[in-house]
Amino acid sequence: MHYIITLLSFIAFCLPTLGQNEAKTILDKSAAKIKALPAVEIQFTLTMENKAENINEEHEGKAWMKGNLYKLNVMDVENYYDGTNIYTYMPEVQEVNIKNPSDEEEDMLNPTKIFDIHNTGFKQQLISTTNGIAYIELYPIDLKKNFVKIGIRVKTADSSIQEVTSFGKDGNNLIITINSIKHPSPIPADSFFKFDTAKHADVEVVDMR
Repeated sequence: MHYIITLLSFIAFCLPTLGQNEAKTILDKSAAKIKALPAVEIQFTLTMENKAENINEEHEGKAWMKGNLYKLNVMDVENYYDGTNIYTYMPEVQEVNIKNPSDEEEDMLNPTKIFDIHNTGFKQQLISTTNGIAYIELYPIDLKKNFVKIGIRVKTADSSIQEVTSFGKDGNNLIITINSIKHPSPIPADSFFKFDTAKHADVEVVDMR
């Protein structure tokens, strides 16, 4: 379940300071808007695209976030993070994997990172602003990444992120389109972000801690 991961990688360019400052200002506002909420519920569409091979697959997904806790459902896999462990539940095979994430894994899987990605070692540039949508591109300093760049579209009127695209060096692009963001009511309890093995006696537990 490394689709959020793919949004965190690219190659670097030398960008004009003005463009970087404008891009950072826009993205900082988007991140602040999300961080100000006690909890967030997001519905999104994940698109896997390779134009050369005529591949275009869409999958609906949903994510909940509360502080550093999250639950992510996409492609028939449920990912939970309770602040300590990552639980990856695969209903089709009735199996859940439990592990202590490395810092890298936590950064890659955590959907909250999508809103603050620009502050994790990337250069950034505002490419255009058209019809109220700012288009920003991010380029990583680490040239060993598997992706060329990340494109982010932001609605300037309310600083909401509309779409995030990772452009793969191999031609495989991953697009996350944000369909809705809302404050869930009631706010989920912390237990919502942990897979309860006691309540799923029929699920095989693979403890990798």
